[in-house]
Amino acid sequence: MFGRVLCLSSLLILFPQIIKTTTVYKCGTRNQEILNNVTVTIENCTTTSRCSLKRNSTMHIQIKFKSEYDVKDLITEVYGIALNIPIPLLGVDNKSVCNNLFEENGTKKNCPVLKGSTYVYKDEIYIIEAYPKFKVDIHWSLKDPISRNIVTCFEAPAKIID
Repeated sequence: MFGRVLCLSSLLILFPQIIKTTTVYKCGTRNQEILNNVTVTIENCTTTSRCSLKRNSTMHIQIKFKSEYDVKDLITEVYGIALNIPIPLLGVDNKSVCNNLFEENGTKKNCPVLKGSTYVYKDEIYIIEAYPKFKVDIHWSLKDPISRNIVTCFEAPAKIID
């Protein structure tokens, strides 16, 4: 019995990403179709419930994606959808991603982004106190600001809390 507990504990220590991955959905599917080709980790977000975004706090996010396009620059398009109305997330929407890119092996990477390559985008977002407490679906895409080609896109159910 002790051996099984030790083995399970070792797995949890060695592979923390297993328990941190967040279930996200394909953009535009209204949280009905799970997105499988992108790995997203949102701090304090389980795989089965709405992500709790605490006001007056910083949330960390990590997105692992494979680009289908060569792009010179990459920006975010981030907004909440409440009552079918898009609400931009201040300080996050229309922000350059290039300073927060890493190669899959953890090496720091800047733009350009190359077709067929896998990247990890890491960022932290401050949830301002002005956001009202409510349920919201977060739309998050990374796109080329010139061609508007979307490199990756996902949606995640969330709620703003105190």
